[in-house]
Amino acid sequence: MEPHVVWADDPVLPSGGSLTAFHGTDIESAHTLLQGEPLNVEKAAAHKIDGPPGFFLATEVDDAIFFALRRAPGGVLAYHLSLHAVEQLQAAGMLRRQIPPGKTIRFIGDEIVIPPEAFTVFNGLREAGEIFVTPAL
Repeated sequence: MEPHVVWADDPVLPSGGSLTAFHGTDIESAHTLLQGEPLNVEKAAAHKIDGPPGFFLATEVDDAIFFALRRAPGGVLAYHLSLHAVEQLQAAGMLRRQIPPGKTIRFIGDEIVIPPEAFTVFNGLREAGEIFVTPAL
């Protein structure tokens, strides 16, 4: 399936012009990300289990729970992105695509991929309040 760019008028975006997507990770990373730790290319690479480099968000919380359980004990965070953040990250290479199928699971949503070259943009938007993070559950 072709990667799908997240456009401002994409159906995944609510009419309010924002995007909420979910990140499942180990509990320690969840705590540090929740406390404002910026995305870091080296740290992301060190924690990667499979797939290409980047920071991944799921459009469905249940899919993020799966990824948190792979790193048990895990946690799930909700990333709330403003329309401005979505547009800026799009320009920096953010993609929306189908989550690659697993051997034992069928995912219900898509993934939002923030490539490493967009981490600086992401971190700046988070610092500016255009992206905020909360516990998902």
